[in-house]
Amino acid sequence: MAKNKEEQNKSKHDPGKRRPMIFPRKPAYVILLLVMGLVAAGLMGAMVMVNTFPPDLTMIILITMAALFILAGVIMARHKKWKRIVGIIVAALFIIVFGSATYYLGSTYAMMTSISSDSEFSNAGGVRSNIDPAENPFNIYLTGIDQWEAEKGEDLERSDVNMIITVNPQTKKVLLTSIPRDSYVKLHTAQQMDKLTHTGIYGVDETLNTVEDWLGIDLNYYVKMNFSGARDIINAIGGIKVYSPVEFDSSLAGYHYVKGWNRLSGREALYFARERKAFEGQDSVRVENQQRVVEAIIKRVTASPALLTNYGEVMAACENNLHTDMSYSEIRDLVKMQLSDLSTWEIKSQKIEGEYDEDYVASLTQSMKFQIYRPSEESVSKCVNAINGVLNPTEEELAAATAERRKGFIGNVVKLMTERVKKED
Repeated sequence: MAKNKEEQNKSKHDPGKRRPMIFPRKPAYVILLLVMGLVAAGLMGAMVMVNTFPPDLTMIILITMAALFILAGVIMARHKKWKRIVGIIVAALFIIVFGSATYYLGSTYAMMTSISSDSEFSNAGGVRSNIDPAENPFNIYLTGIDQWEAEKGEDLERSDVNMIITVNPQTKKVLLTSIPRDSYVKLHTAQQMDKLTHTGIYGVDETLNTVEDWLGIDLNYYVKMNFSGARDIINAIGGIKVYSPVEFDSSLAGYHYVKGWNRLSGREALYFARERKAFEGQDSVRVENQQRVVEAIIKRVTASPALLTNYGEVMAACENNLHTDMSYSEIRDLVKMQLSDLSTWEIKSQKIEGEYDEDYVASLTQSMKFQIYRPSEESVSKCVNAINGVLNPTEEELAAATAERRKGFIGNVVKLMTERVKKED
C-alpha cells in the first residue's frame, strides 16, 4: 500500500508524466502572445480601414495569422527548451511581418487620402467622371509642370508633359497617348489659339477642358506632378531602365545617354525625358522619351519587388509630389481590382504627329509669331480612334479578358510564379 502511494506521488512529480499545456503560462510567453494578438488586431483594423484586399486574399491572411498564433503558443508551451526557442522565433517573425504590414497599410491610407484631397479641379472627387474605375474604362490626363518644388510660386506653371493614359480594367490594356507641348490648340475659355503648354498657366482645369474640346473625348481624371515629383518617385523605386534608340548628351545637364539600355536615377531620367535640342525632331522625339520613362516606371512598379522593398520612400514621394482628382475610394477600388486577380497589363504607346510652324499665340504678344507645333488632323483622328478602341473593346477581347480574370487571385499567383521560373530558365 505504501509502495503504491509512493509510486503515485513520484508520477505526479515526474516531468515526463505531466500533461502538456496547450498554451504557455510563463509571464514572458503570455506577454509575447498578447503582443501577437495586438499586432493581429491592428492589421485587421488597417485592412478594414484601407479596404483594398479581395475576399480570398483576406481569408488567406486571416487563416495564416491564426495558424501562426496557435503554432507559436503551442510550441512555447512545450517542455523542451529548443522547442520553446522555435516558438519565440515564430512569434518574433509574426510580429515583424504583420507589424510591418500594418505600417504599410497605414502609410498607404495616408498617402492615397493626401494625394486626392487637394484637387485643383472644381469638379473633383468623381463628379467629373461619374464612373467606376475598377470596372469601367477611363482616361487619365498626366500633366507635368516645368518647375522644381522649390520654384513653386516664383513663375507661371506651364504644362511640359502632356499625356493621356487610357486604362481599361476589363481588358487590362493601357494606352499612352503623348501630345507635344507646343501643339497649337484653341483655348477653352478664351477661344483663341495658343500652345498647349500655356494652358497650365490658367490651371489644370483649362488644360483638361481645352484637350477635351479639341479631341472630343472625356478626360475622367488628372494626375499632376512637377520635376521634383518625377525625380523623387523614380529614386524611390530604385531607378529605372530606359532604352534610347540614339546616343545623345543632355543640353540642360551634364548627362550622357548611350544607344541601348540606360540605367537611370531620378534626375537622369528627368533630363532624359526633357531633352529636345539634341534631336532633329525636337519635341516629337522628346514625347517618345517621355513615354519610355512612364512605361519604365509602370513596369518597375508592377514587375519587380521595388514597391515592397522601397515602400516607405515610394509613399513619401507620392504623398509630397503627386496630386490627382481621383478620390480615395476610386483609387482603393482600382487597387482592389488589381489584387483580386493579379493579371498582367498590356501597355502600348502612340503620339500625335504634326510639323513645326510659326503663328501668333494668345498668351504672348501679338506683335510677333512664335514657334508652334501644328498637329496633323490625320494623326489626331488616328490617335483618337485608338483611344476609343481601348475604351470600347470588341466582344472577343472582353471574352478573353473575362476568362483570364476568372482564374482569380490564387490562379494568377501560380501563373505569375510559373512565368517567372520559365523566364529565369
